[in-house]
Amino acid sequence: MGFTEIYQQTNKSVKRDETLNNSVRISIQQFSDQQTTMVSDSIAVEEPLEIWIKTYSSANQSDTQRLVTTMRTPMDDEALARGWILTTGLVVDSDIQSIDATGTERLKGQGSNQVLITLRPGVTINSRLLQRADFVNSSCGVCGQQSIEFLLDSLPENQASQRVSLPVSQLYSLTEQLNQQQSLFLLTGGNHGAGLFDETALLLDVKEDVGRHNALDKLIGANIDRFPGKYGVVLSGRVSFELVQKAAMAGISMILAIGAPTSLAVELCKECDICLVGFVKENSFNIYNENRQLAQY
Repeated sequence: MGFTEIYQQTNKSVKRDETLNNSVRISIQQFSDQQTTMVSDSIAVEEPLEIWIKTYSSANQSDTQRLVTTMRTPMDDEALARGWILTTGLVVDSDIQSIDATGTERLKGQGSNQVLITLRPGVTINSRLLQRADFVNSSCGVCGQQSIEFLLDSLPENQASQRVSLPVSQLYSLTEQLNQQQSLFLLTGGNHGAGLFDETALLLDVKEDVGRHNALDKLIGANIDRFPGKYGVVLSGRVSFELVQKAAMAGISMILAIGAPTSLAVELCKECDICLVGFVKENSFNIYNENRQLAQY
């Protein structure tokens, strides 16, 4: 049975939560204590989003083209688009005139949601940079970026005055706050989360998505007016290179994670002076890069 047949068969038993638009209920077989029971379960929605860009060559002449297609949970699409284009280094926030949702077709209708980023007149993007933006899936935030060197060249200069500092006694509280505020994960168990915190160890905002990088893009895009500043992020899973790169582009100086980092993520944190702490639990954590930002340990 092919994907289309499986999707159509499954869709018959799927009931979308139209108020949230980010989870569906399906009938499943649950096996427990050697017994099989039919139950209703909530699962996270994953659907494509096309990000388009509109540029003006003159007051009356414009060009519109698709930048990227990403698989995401359908919510906070405008924030996702803003965060994505800023953290890839294609533009700065002042270059953006508007971001608008322009499409509403669903996957089963052979379409996808669309967001249009309109740049201010006179702002252009180098065609070579545009070629680096390609298909992105929900597990890899740098798919389509043709070289790590391009990403590294786009990173802003470090500012020691903007580094957030925390006592180690507050680290676990931030992961607990993230867990408690991931409403979609609590419902489905199928989403990643990213939370923004300040020096008071208060979680200021939380975004969720089926993709780790999408959740962070949404968080950065929704809070772009706060940056640069003394902020850190707490992540629900592992830390990969692209997540560190996105944090660095926003000037975020601390990353806490429930999971592990990759080797390249550690190296980039060292290069960008980002404090990196992983495997954060109630009475333990691993420090991969510190930069004198953690007190009392």
